[in-house]
Amino acid sequence: MQTILLMLLQLFVAILLVPLFDGVARNLRGKIQSRVGYPILQTYYDIFKLLKRSRTMPNTIHWFFRASPYMLFSISALLVMIMPISYAGNSEGGMISDIFVAVYLVAAFRFVFGVASIDSSNPYAGVGASRESLIAVYVEPIMIICLIIIAMLTQTTNLPIIKGVLQNGEIGYHIASYAVASIAFLWAMYVEMGRKPFDIAEAEQEVQEGVIGEYSGRDLGVAEMALMLKQYAMISFFLVIFVPFGFENPLLNLALNLVEVGVFYIGAILIDNFGPRFRILSSLKFNALGILFISLIALSLYIIGV
Repeated sequence: MQTILLMLLQLFVAILLVPLFDGVARNLRGKIQSRVGYPILQTYYDIFKLLKRSRTMPNTIHWFFRASPYMLFSISALLVMIMPISYAGNSEGGMISDIFVAVYLVAAFRFVFGVASIDSSNPYAGVGASRESLIAVYVEPIMIICLIIIAMLTQTTNLPIIKGVLQNGEIGYHIASYAVASIAFLWAMYVEMGRKPFDIAEAEQEVQEGVIGEYSGRDLGVAEMALMLKQYAMISFFLVIFVPFGFENPLLNLALNLVEVGVFYIGAILIDNFGPRFRILSSLKFNALGILFISLIALSLYIIGV
């Protein structure tokens, strides 16, 4: 019961604060580009404004398109809940807080996104969905290799136990395969955040998220919240299995996670603004092949026992 309450608490905190992270990121981006930038609370204003508006949809869509924003939000909310941010070491949460569940939820998010794009009958949404799927082809093998290494090192796929093992220092950066895998997994999580050069800030629907352009009103508000929650969950996923810091107190763990996510956001914005811009295919080929090689090195190191 305590674990369920902690899951609900971290979801509530995430829903409350992810618009703030996004607002800070937008404001910082404006400052770096020598503009005034959006107010830090702008994302809250945008979400509230959208949630008050009615639904407007194309005439050609089916029930799947109508339900997609709420399915995306539900998947993202579940992703946030299964991350053992505040209940590390508690095996009760492992019934659903598991590496396999996280991987399936990420895949389900892409599936819903892709089907909704096709259902919208907008050719640009279809192109966006195909790019989203293409990114998954490059990213998911790397992510899975890293997770296999973690599961083999800890002898479990239970995320709360994995976090507990990390905090106890039984595995960590003194193990070469773990250290190398962290580099590859960090890259995969950055791509999942949808930042440049794998997406274009402030114009996401032009590159990946084409279907977002077909939503309006509260459906758009819910879809935007789902995307922000997914970003938060992906950053927390990296923090849970590769940042071995934590406290006994669940609330302190939650506060520490928020600070770490904030630092991660600022780092992503700096890369976003100062990094080079490539064509998406070129970027994936040059980056993903190198990172895949790194993840295979990590797997080889684990096999030889380093």
